[in-house]
Amino acid sequence: MFPVTLYKKLKRGPQVILLKDASTISAYTGVAPGDRVLDAGAGSGFLTIYLASLVGKEGKVYAYDIREDFAELVRKNVEKAGFADRVELKVGDVFEKIEETELDLVNLDMACSEKALPNAFAALRAGGYCTGYHPNVEQVKTFVTVGLELGFDHIISLETIERELLVRPHGCRPATTGLTHTGYITILRKPKEAAKAEGKGQ
Repeated sequence: MFPVTLYKKLKRGPQVILLKDASTISAYTGVAPGDRVLDAGAGSGFLTIYLASLVGKEGKVYAYDIREDFAELVRKNVEKAGFADRVELKVGDVFEKIEETELDLVNLDMACSEKALPNAFAALRAGGYCTGYHPNVEQVKTFVTVGLELGFDHIISLETIERELLVRPHGCRPATTGLTHTGYITILRKPKEAAKAEGKGQ
């Protein structure tokens, strides 16, 4: 079982994908033991670590970041989490190339992520998922539009809002503050009929 309290011990650099959003990504894409997934724009490595906990010892997470200092932070956090054996860290630009193929999931968390969608489409197996994480709705629209043009199916775009309940002897109610907007999540899927999708992308 993954110790969620571990996140409090990890060092933060770039903005992280928190558990409420990470769990939404895994719920809609069905990440499971043995899967091969890619986290691009790995940042501080929080989503990388969460995904590593799901794919298990037989799976693999490929964590890409274009900045060496961020990649080093990911490496240290992954080692602290005990998942170094199932995470392959790469300093690379997914806009230029994704080396892996037949992936189950590609997550894109960076500015102008729609520019990486052609490479993500090529790297995914038929039926695989591509998720985008964006701070603004305008980015969501662009991401979905480009994804559809390439042949992806648009499953859903959403945000997850977390609001804690105050549980007290004299009455229970929602807390006056909560973890509201952090980012928008878009779920795209490469059709199972890969040949059909490849034709659309040409």
